[in-house]
Amino acid sequence: MGEDGTGAAPLVAAGFEALRRGDANAACEIFSRAVAAESGSAEAWYGLSIAHRTLGAVQAEDSALDRALAADARHLPALIRKGDVHAARNDPRAATSFYRAAIKIGATVPSLSREWRAELGRVEAACRQSGRAYERHLVEALEQRGLGGPGSGRFARALELLLGRRRIFLQQPQYFYFPELPQIEFYDSAHFPWVRALEAATGAIREELMGVLESEAGFVPYLKREANRPAFDSKGLLDDPAWSAYHLIQTGTPVAERAARFPRTFEALAALPLCRIHGRTPTVLFSMLRPGAHIPPHHGYLNTRLICHLPLVVPPQCALRVGNETRAWRAGELVIFDDTIEHEAWNRSTERRVVLLFDIWRPELTEQERSLVAAMLEAIDRFGGPRQAWTQ
Repeated sequence: MGEDGTGAAPLVAAGFEALRRGDANAACEIFSRAVAAESGSAEAWYGLSIAHRTLGAVQAEDSALDRALAADARHLPALIRKGDVHAARNDPRAATSFYRAAIKIGATVPSLSREWRAELGRVEAACRQSGRAYERHLVEALEQRGLGGPGSGRFARALELLLGRRRIFLQQPQYFYFPELPQIEFYDSAHFPWVRALEAATGAIREELMGVLESEAGFVPYLKREANRPAFDSKGLLDDPAWSAYHLIQTGTPVAERAARFPRTFEALAALPLCRIHGRTPTVLFSMLRPGAHIPPHHGYLNTRLICHLPLVVPPQCALRVGNETRAWRAGELVIFDDTIEHEAWNRSTERRVVLLFDIWRPELTEQERSLVAAMLEAIDRFGGPRQAWTQ
């Protein structure tokens, strides 16, 4: 019979009753009969482990816990106690592995008792303490080797991943994935020789922007419905003016009257390595986030280009998160990022935030690869008709 029949279940209940009376010997005898009755349920083995622990039989307790977890690898009390056993043996790595498994399982149980919620709080604190000790150990080991600690570069980020302080965010383009490109959230603008000249033009570009910003004439919702596509709402942003765009170059074509209205901006753009795909890119626009606006986490369409923001009007409490890293925009300091890695942005101020947004080819692509990507996307458009610009 199973636990819910007339086999071991009454014995298990009797064993826990003996423990409540403080009769560990009787409990041990009863649970032994229960596990023998049907090769043992997880609950019966766990009860036997408690009886052994109460009697000071450490090895027998450990063996019973192993049998409980063999019967049910998700048995929360056995996982926690197994972690405690390893902690008592001064094996924090093993202890933490069982504690973290218990924490993960506990998060899926909607009606935990107060006792077990407290136990999970205890093991979470133990994991944090162990994590700090583990980090100190690793840093000291690096220093003893004369390496000076993790520093602040790629290895430091790798260490943060190892310690669980960062998540692994990878490119997940919605439409086209070009393989074997590096997974970089924010690019260092110092590696792009044209950046300083563009940043030097910030004042002139902002001055031209202010001529249209007051009235907001020409700003349209960034994400608009397409007449020849299903109107799937993109995370609540479709046709929402909270995120608005004023296009200077749209689907690769300059907006004629705006080219005349923004001469210094177009002069600065002429020196940039814009991503050029006939009928698609470059896309250049002033991107506005209104007060309180939030662009929820999402991914861009293709990973063969990078998105650039030149911040022009930046109130406080505005930021962009790409993967693990969150950066506040700083007026005149170019931001270059991979939008196919999960990203979001927000404006928690009471003023508008405006950046000049444009796309460039990824520097890792060869000229031939750029030509191949462009030719393929242009061929797609000839097959099914052009779409709106793919820049987010």
